[in-house]
Amino acid sequence: MNRAFRVFRRNGFLLAAMVLLIAWFTSACQAQSPEKVEKHARKIEKHLAKYRTGTLVEVELRDDSEAQGTLGNLGDASFQITNADSNKVQTFAYADVARVKKTKEYIGAGSEPGHRVRLWVPIVIGAVAAGGAVAAYEATR
Repeated sequence: MNRAFRVFRRNGFLLAAMVLLIAWFTSACQAQSPEKVEKHARKIEKHLAKYRTGTLVEVELRDDSEAQGTLGNLGDASFQITNADSNKVQTFAYADVARVKKTKEYIGAGSEPGHRVRLWVPIVIGAVAAGGAVAAYEATR
């Protein structure tokens, strides 16, 4: 009987620990109220409205998945991005998005307007240098 009591006491302790652990996880993973979800969705919508179409963004969803691509059309309840890996258009609801941010990665020509090579700059510099060389040559002749 003594052995049975020890086993029960040990298993009872484990059972109590498991119940407390489940209760803690349940309280930590409570569903958000619809008002909070709606408020967060409007916040994401306002944040995305600041970016121009074609801006490279990284989207983190509430289910811990991620997507990266160029921003497309913004709607009332959802928005689109062109996925950087598959080049397919994906639609996401604002309420499903946990976080969105503009990324600095460069994914090819034209993905970010500030990183294009300006061809007229080397041409103008070359023309000015050639003009200066011709003027210097004519002055010493």
